[in-house]
Amino acid sequence: MDGLRLIEDGLCDASFNMAMDRAMLQACCEGLIPPTIRLYGWNSPALTVGYSQNADRDVDQTRCRELGISLIRRPTGGRAILHHHELTYCVVAPIPHPQFPHDLKGTYHVIAGALLLGLEEMGIRDGVLAMPQKGLPRQERSPACFSSLNHCEIAVRGRKLIGSAQRRLSKAFLQHGSVIIKSNHELSNALFRFGNNGHNPENLQLLRDATVDLDELIPRVGFEAVRDCFRNGFRRYFSNMEKGKLTSVESVLCDRFLNTVLL
Repeated sequence: MDGLRLIEDGLCDASFNMAMDRAMLQACCEGLIPPTIRLYGWNSPALTVGYSQNADRDVDQTRCRELGISLIRRPTGGRAILHHHELTYCVVAPIPHPQFPHDLKGTYHVIAGALLLGLEEMGIRDGVLAMPQKGLPRQERSPACFSSLNHCEIAVRGRKLIGSAQRRLSKAFLQHGSVIIKSNHELSNALFRFGNNGHNPENLQLLRDATVDLDELIPRVGFEAVRDCFRNGFRRYFSNMEKGKLTSVESVLCDRFLNTVLL
């Protein structure tokens, strides 16, 4: 199972997206599927929170319900992300695997190399691996993932464009991340709780200053064009990648996890 399988999905339901990512991780951990790269989008706005993030503390769940925003628990850590106009990638592979280092940081570096080639396919050649920012005290940190740069995430002109998170089990890892096509900082900011109301406008400005989206760099670019470019980037980096289909095992696991990801 050294070759990589490519799964290309369109715009999918939020619960399906996170349940399928979790299903792929479980199936890979059990040795039932090959290492896989999945590219997909979102058919409506949804907020995902990290698997250990306190949603009651950080998210205004009443506002989410009023606005019809799905609130989903994702299988990876980190802080909340509003998904909608983006390309999401997911990579699952066994531990060990000849194309991925044994450690978390090394795996981030390898996948970042493919992501940078995806940006290059779009004509964006000034993407860089971000250096981690000096941490703020817990009470001053924003609940939004895109408010800061973490190790091996992708920045363009000093602003975050691709955020990623990873989960490692004993025999497999999953890394997925968001390539933002068009941001909605105002909506994202409205879904969070803040210990001090004065931090709300500050967080909105932080999101605007800290992030960039593809629409700012390449106006009116569409989901399919972005997906094609990143598929080509992954193909250039992993020459042994072949298009495939989801297995019945993954579908069964996905159905099982659907009831566990929706908050």
